Amino acid sequence: MEEKEEPAFFAPPVTKYLVMGLIVAHILLLVTSGETIIWVMETFAFDIARAKLVFEGAGSDGFGYLVTTLTTHMFIHHDFMHLLVNAFMLLAFGAMVERYYGVGAFLSVFLLCGWAGGLSEYLVSMSVGEGFLYGASGAVFGMMGATLKLLLPKFGIEKTFIFAGVLMGLNLVIGLSPLGAMLAGEGATISWAAHLGGFLMGIALSFGLKIRHAV
Repeated sequence: MEEKEEPAFFAPPVTKYLVMGLIVAHILLLVTSGETIIWVMETFAFDIARAKLVFEGAGSDGFGYLVTTLTTHMFIHHDFMHLLVNAFMLLAFGAMVERYYGVGAFLSVFLLCGWAGGLSEYLVSMSVGEGFLYGASGAVFGMMGATLKLLLPKFGIEKTFIFAGVLMGLNLVIGLSPLGAMLAGEGATISWAAHLGGFLMGIALSFGLKIRHAV
């Protein structure tokens, strides 16, 4: 019996719960004070300067700080548009990961790709020694990378690689040009390194993921 393909917006439960969590976290930031927002950023965003001290064995923070903020930074977004783009892409690509690989794989891809995105940004920015990373983009790009294996049976290697190449090409052009700053909004830039790191981690993880049923 042929299985009907579900639209992305009829997402499986964990994907929907995670998207709702991102939305709730952003709403809480919208209704709080400016002082609280600063505290949230300093406490839960991924701080490049503090991470550098941890890696150098200096400062009061330890390895736990890295694990915590590499996770919590994914639940902070710059504005509603930043949240909307990530939520939309998570519904589309995250739904595919959960549906075809399972809940455990979905959560692993989200966390590991988010961490990979944060560490990729750290490697690019550590020479500057400052900056805050926040947003679920690294994890979302990881979901996209993990779905490439699902696209292969339908589109073949050539079209799938073209899709990946165009996607990463646009990411680099936007992230490294003034257009990135314009799209990100005042006081922020687009982290092309986090996107790339998450995407590559998603591809790597997909080799160890077992597809539960035919795509």
